[in-house]
Amino acid sequence: MRPRLAAAAFAAIAPLALSAQVPALDPAGLAQALKGGTWAVIEFGGPACVPCKRMQPVLAAVQARLGAKAVVRNVYLTEHPKVAGAHKVMVMPTQVVFAPGGREVLRHVGYWEQADFLAALAKAGLE
Repeated sequence: MRPRLAAAAFAAIAPLALSAQVPALDPAGLAQALKGGTWAVIEFGGPACVPCKRMQPVLAAVQARLGAKAVVRNVYLTEHPKVAGAHKVMVMPTQVVFAPGGREVLRHVGYWEQADFLAALAKAGLE
């Protein structure tokens, strides 16, 4: 890709990535979210990870769509690397959906298109 085209492509996605940001949890916050009585949609990633940045508007839209039915949050593995091993995360971003009580019901690695994400959540029982 030519440098000018690369710069234009980055400029096109940069505002998108920064337009919506889902809050991040530390390990204690993650444990609390998983013990709660609601669904938890957690993205394991990092603040400098490009696909993770691209996921932020998707995650924000998922949170808006689900409302109080689920908590949608980030966990930054760059800040909390031990969490990766505890949840068997090997690639950033990894989205994991936990049913109420903390049981994992769905896992996806990489960027996830919003329509596909919502369809998978519905199939898992979260609509």
